[in-house]
Formats: sequence, C-alpha cells, structure tokens
Amino acid sequence: MPEGSGRAAANADMSSHTKYKRLLVTQRGGPETLRIVENDLRPPAASEVRIRVLAAAVSLPDVEARYGRSPFPPRLPFTPGYAIVGAVDAAGTGVTQAQAGDRVAALTVYGGYAEYVYVAEKKLIPVPAALDPAEVVPLILNYIVAYQTLHRAARVKAGQTALLIGASGGIGTALLQLGRLAGLKMYGLASAGKHAALAEYGATPIEYLFNKWGPTGVADPLKAGS
Repeated sequence: MPEGSGRAAANADMSSHTKYKRLLVTQRGGPETLRIVENDLRPPAASEVRIRVLAAAVSLPDVEARYGRSPFPPRLPFTPGYAIVGAVDAAGTGVTQAQAGDRVAALTVYGGYAEYVYVAEKKLIPVPAALDPAEVVPLILNYIVAYQTLHRAARVKAGQTALLIGASGGIGTALLQLGRLAGLKMYGLASAGKHAALAEYGATPIEYLFNKWGPTGVADPLKAGS
C-alpha cells in the first residue's frame, strides 16, 4: 500500500458519517441514568480538531459528577468522560500540529463518553500508534495529576518522605510508581486488603481504622510495615 493511503482511506471512511452517538446524564444517580443520544457531526472550528474516540477512561471524577458530589457539579444534562484517546478525524483552519489519522489523547474533563469529540489543538497529547488506546487512556488523568503533584507542586527530591492518602486508587498508584522513580521513602494509607499491592511499589502500608461511620484514623505505621 502506498505511504499515506491507509490514512486517506480511514479519513474518507470517517468523513462519510453524519451522526454520532454520545452518553448523556439526564438525572443524578448511578449508571442507569445514562442515555444514548445522537448528534450531528459538524466541521471542527478554527484551531480545533475532531477526534474519533478509541477509548475513554472511567474515573472517579466521572462518577462523582454523575451523582452531583463533585465540588462544582456540572448542570444536567451533560456527557461525562474525563480523558480520551482517539484518532484525529478532521482539522480546522489554523491547525498545524495534527492531521487526519494522527493518534492523540486529551484531558476533556467532560464529553469523553462519545464516538467523536472536539478538542482545541493546544490540548492534544501525541500518542504512539503502536500503543493500545485502552492501556493509554488511564494514564492521562492519573499520571498527569501525580506528576504535577510531585514535581511541580511539592518539588520532591530523592530521599524525602511522602505520605500518600488513598494510595491504592488510580492516582495513588500513579504517585507510588512515580515516587519510587523519584527515590522517595513512601508510606501509603489504604485498607488492609490493598497492602500487598502497596508493598510491591516499595511503600510501607498504613491501615485505616474504621467505625460504623467510616475511617477514623490510621494504625501504627511501624506495625503496618512489619
């Protein structure tokens, strides 16, 4: 096949679509509140690209937004989806760093649960085509947050000590992995069933103490790590 012909063929196939589906939250609650709706595809605006979504992350902020428990919950109705990986389907005028067929990721915050999304060019993250989109997409939110926390906010240095709360979650495990690479001594707060995973990342596990209302404190970290 001539170079570039696969990209052109894929683009021609994508551009033949006039409608796309997305999930819409119509009321607060569980996944049963999600509805499938159809929208018309429009051309991307200036400095914007249209992306055919290959994978969308399911993250805690998506769930909290659906229940209305986030600090600033979106108004109903809305489409969740904090992060996506996809292929550029069309580029608007002025776009110079992306073209049809390019594999990209984006931190969408809302709107990712859709067949197509529209994203400003400056928000695109290049993704190697050889990587599995389903394996890449969890990295977008979790590892951006973890990296920014460690290296831009805390400015950690090798040999320092860090206490990670909720260390067994998505962002928590990203912090553990990046913290290990940074040479940190880490303590991780998590329920007892997750302690083996924390230890694999080189952290000393600390157990939550619970009563009937929820977590009330932590166990002795020296005992937890013994």
